[in-house]
Amino acid sequence: MGARFHGRSANAREAGQSIRGGLAPAVASGFGEWWGGIAAVALVTVAVVLLTGSRSGLPVAAKVDPSPRMLAAIEPSERALQEVERAFASLCTEPVLLAIELEPNCETGVITLSDEFFDGFGSVTLGPEAQEDLLAAMRVYLARLRELPAIWNSLEAIELRGHADPRAVRTPYVTNLVGSQQRPLGVLLFLVGEGGLGETDRADLERLAVVSGVSFSRPPETCPERSRECYPEWRRVEVRPVLSESLRRGDWSRTLEDVRISARQLAAELVEPAP
Repeated sequence: MGARFHGRSANAREAGQSIRGGLAPAVASGFGEWWGGIAAVALVTVAVVLLTGSRSGLPVAAKVDPSPRMLAAIEPSERALQEVERAFASLCTEPVLLAIELEPNCETGVITLSDEFFDGFGSVTLGPEAQEDLLAAMRVYLARLRELPAIWNSLEAIELRGHADPRAVRTPYVTNLVGSQQRPLGVLLFLVGEGGLGETDRADLERLAVVSGVSFSRPPETCPERSRECYPEWRRVEVRPVLSESLRRGDWSRTLEDVRISARQLAAELVEPAP
């Protein structure tokens, strides 16, 4: 790998280390908010059950501790979340992706193609070396996703999202919105075109791929300042696995129903007089 990618890789590794050392970012597929909501519902339910028991005039301690049952109700969702987290973590340690310095983010599975991948400022064409690296990375990436059912079975799309910096002569947002859409489109056309991916990978990408551009609305966390030094990091294309919202909503609904059933059972046990 040429030295032109070393800066990108170093920044990516630093970002990954900071994420692993603290809380996952809000962008991490929404799982933090999802699990936080389930936990909050369980805690509120426990409080309601305890309040019901105390109003009954019976000593709560003499009845049943509701915590184990509430935890058992949310355990399936917790397990599902942990499986997805482990799957994403395994992606970022894939040896081939590490070797070509296109390892995904350990929290989100996102691969970032930096500005250096493209053949000149503002170009939508990948450079020759970048084409080889991207093909190798996507072959391994798609193969590994298929081996990870926690991700593959919930995969709704693979989004190719383009980003630009805020500079423009006039109407910066609109001008850069067009540019941020052209680069991911160029990447996708290369991958599914002649000389691109093999038949299986191409079929999966044609089924799952979504192209988007966000202009300059989402600067990189590693260099968010509006400065000449940071702008090359603003200009990038991300390959983002998007998990199914409908499946997550189904998990949420099933968990809530389990919590409701457990709460009703516990409330009944707390208000019934001891034999």
